[in-house]
Amino acid sequence: MNDSQIWAVLEPMFPVALDDVPLDGQWLKPPFADDERGRAIVCNDGDFQFVVVDRNSGAVLYVCEDDESLIASTLETLAPIVAAWGSIDRDTAGPEDDEDFSAVKKSFQEQLQALDPAAAAVNEFWSLYTDELTNEDYVDFDEVPEEEEEPEMDSGDNDRPSADESYVVA
Repeated sequence: MNDSQIWAVLEPMFPVALDDVPLDGQWLKPPFADDERGRAIVCNDGDFQFVVVDRNSGAVLYVCEDDESLIASTLETLAPIVAAWGSIDRDTAGPEDDEDFSAVKKSFQEQLQALDPAAAAVNEFWSLYTDELTNEDYVDFDEVPEEEEEPEMDSGDNDRPSADESYVVA
């Protein structure tokens, strides 16, 4: 699969729909660099996470250091998966605000199962991500109130000289 074939699928989703995919990083335009395995890097966070398209199979994979998980088993299934996630992402308040998020998760998983059973597998990207969102340990740090600093107490001896000041007593 060459860059033109990859871009033909990604371009209609670029950048708005692709930005709905819950990943850090920037979606790229061709020419795509290859990773050490010859896969096209289509999204890169500039650090250690990226998304690749396997040029032989068309699979879309999330790579984070030594771990890989499947986003879509073929490039062609990526668009409907992204559309399904995007509609849920825009229409759902989120786990911290919405008691029904597990129902939304189940609905997405059902859609994903119909669209791409391999991508819906337990230890793949979408399953891991939605499990993280519904985990009781999930904390949205944007929603956590900042701790207020305690005001300094005035000891009343503001006129006392500091250690670096010296006074001559006559």
